[in-house]
Amino acid sequence: MAQWSIVRPDSAPKPRRPRFFHDRGGNVALLFAFLSVPMLMLGGAAIDYGFATRLETKLQAATDATALLLCQTPLATPQADLNTLAVTTMTGAMGTANLVVDPLAITNNPRKITLTTHKLSTTFFGALTGTKRINPGAVAQCATPLPKTFEIALVLDNTGSMAESSGGQSKLKAVQSAAANFVDYVYTSAAFSSATKIAIVPFAGAVAVDPTAYRYASWIDLNGISSYHWTNIVQSPPAPFKSRFDVFAKLQAVNRAWGWAGCLETLSYPLNVQDGAPTASNKDSYYVPLLAPDEPGDASAQVAPFPVGSQNPTAYSYNSYLDDRTGGSCQNSNSYTTALGQACKYVNPTDAVSASPLGIPNGPNFGCTTQPLQRLTNNTSTLKTLISNMAPLGSTNIHEGFMWGWRTLSPNSVFADGQPYASSTNSSNASTINKVIILMTDGTNSWSANPYAPTGSLYFAAAYFKNANGTTPNPRMPPKYQNIADANTARSALDALTAEACSNAKGVNISIYTIGFSIPSDPIDAAGQTLLKNCASSADQYFLANTSDDLIKAFQTIQASIGALRLTQ
Repeated sequence: MAQWSIVRPDSAPKPRRPRFFHDRGGNVALLFAFLSVPMLMLGGAAIDYGFATRLETKLQAATDATALLLCQTPLATPQADLNTLAVTTMTGAMGTANLVVDPLAITNNPRKITLTTHKLSTTFFGALTGTKRINPGAVAQCATPLPKTFEIALVLDNTGSMAESSGGQSKLKAVQSAAANFVDYVYTSAAFSSATKIAIVPFAGAVAVDPTAYRYASWIDLNGISSYHWTNIVQSPPAPFKSRFDVFAKLQAVNRAWGWAGCLETLSYPLNVQDGAPTASNKDSYYVPLLAPDEPGDASAQVAPFPVGSQNPTAYSYNSYLDDRTGGSCQNSNSYTTALGQACKYVNPTDAVSASPLGIPNGPNFGCTTQPLQRLTNNTSTLKTLISNMAPLGSTNIHEGFMWGWRTLSPNSVFADGQPYASSTNSSNASTINKVIILMTDGTNSWSANPYAPTGSLYFAAAYFKNANGTTPNPRMPPKYQNIADANTARSALDALTAEACSNAKGVNISIYTIGFSIPSDPIDAAGQTLLKNCASSADQYFLANTSDDLIKAFQTIQASIGALRLTQ
């Protein structure tokens, strides 16, 4: 019997949709298949181009470095040799695989060398992207500048502390090596014209000029007219001497080493921070020959007590070279100041004694310990001979060293060797002359005190703290640095003079490099380093050398900076 079932309308089976609309799994797979190819192409291209970019950066750096190397070769280097050097250098930097170095393009006057390189690079995803190779390239053009004319003053510390050891040699030996190499570099580098000249100024407590060449120079006080001439040799009418040179002649008659050694006292302020020449209208603008007076005592080889023969001396002298007990019309006085200034003891000097109680030879040249400076010259033999003859002895007077370095470059000062400054109205000279001072010292300004004598100090380029005629260094010092009483106030005054001199030299477009040679066993203090840092024309023109190697590197950096090559693009 048939069985029937009643199907209500709301429960009737609904028509089924095609599976195409209901199941999406196949759709995603198909879509991914469509998109995967361009995704792989883009990813592969990114990897290939990323690699090529890194390769191009490396290639450009190597090309720049090689171009600069090429421009450091002598101007006469054949083009074939330059091409060979380019290939060799680039191969060393990039390897030989797929490296292409195009023939160099070279022009002259000035010489410009254009280097073009390529690195053929096979892509990883070339089959997919269609790009089989990406070939990075690089171009660098260097220029050997037209040779420039420089006037360079090497102002070199020759003080006693330069004898100290640094790295197995004395500090002075390191300076001599660096300075000699500097001279060689200047006269072999294409950046410097053959007209470039160098001056060398060794300095300690004072600076010397050639005593033979300048004995009768018009800018020296030959007639004793400066107010500084008779400060410590006090003459009474009738005056026995016309000038200090007459005193030197008397002293040289009893000791051949006691002729004038060429040192000069500092000028009055502000002349001593400027580069002008003496003028007839200003008697104090003439340079006074440095003559250290015989200090009261018996001219013993050691520190001389005063009064002579006293069991209870009231003073001690470090530069007594004539016996003040000499009889005749010039008797010893119980007054130290009177005995110091007596001119009569030089008329017929007797009982002269050569000694070195402080390690510095006594006598009228006490404090004059360096070789004479060398004016601007391009004679390398002359320059290197002076460098080799430098010796360490004496105290430190950075101010006088710097000023004499400036005077060697000046068109206005005593030598008048320098070409016009860059600020001169003579623009034809100003555009071709570059003036540079390189100042090297291992210490700080030092004017030694002597609290055991009324003078208050040892003799110096600015004489004594208190001179025999009662004068002081005040007229030679900046207004804020008067009444020097001890070594500290003396240093402050000398530092102020040095700083002002540096500022004035920079004001006429002299480029200043400074080097502080500060070894751990004999460091330059913070104030000394600051003085040198501020003296330099810029922060990167100041160097602090802690070893001999550092010093030599500083000179190398300076010489490269002065004659620097450049990339033109």
